[in-house]
Amino acid sequence: MKRPYKSYTKTEEENIINNVIGSRLKNARLKAGLTQTKLADQLKVSFQQVGKYEKGDNGLSAIRIIKISNILNIPKTYLLDDIELLEKVRPTNNNSETCCTESNQSV
Repeated sequence: MKRPYKSYTKTEEENIINNVIGSRLKNARLKAGLTQTKLADQLKVSFQQVGKYEKGDNGLSAIRIIKISNILNIPKTYLLDDIELLEKVRPTNNNSETCCTESNQSV
């Protein structure tokens, strides 16, 4: 039985994150002197897909971030580090669970 396709709408937070990561990816790619096509070939994706990453249309998986960091010779944290970004996406509801706070860490 085939499941009907469910449309997924990105949240504002996902859009912010994808746009920041995409911008950083583009800057790192240009600094490394690679075209979208050359990066795409090494990632085994189309150059259009790289363009979608850079524009923030598509998000990057953890494994793809690791591969990109190796190809572009950038720290694995380069695409993700940003205090201001984290402030924008931090849950504001006191009932929300947050990651990695002292009270949530298990020993």
